[in-house]
Amino acid sequence: MNTITIMINDQAHQVEAKSSLEDIISQFSLPSMGCVFSINNHVISRDKWPSTHLNEGDAISLFQAIAGG
Repeated sequence: MNTITIMINDQAHQVEAKSSLEDIISQFSLPSMGCVFSINNHVISRDKWPSTHLNEGDAISLFQAIAGG
């Protein structure tokens, strides 16, 4: 298996090369409802998760929507 290193919320993780954002969300049991993901500070829309593939050194940030005033 060919692996790459990515960052998820500032923590390094080894993942299979060519993993999609959707694969990573599933693999690490990340919450997907009410969440926004960005890769290298670019927000990825939900419909692009399956087709957005990670590269060596990519940084994923997870933001949860918070309701309130």
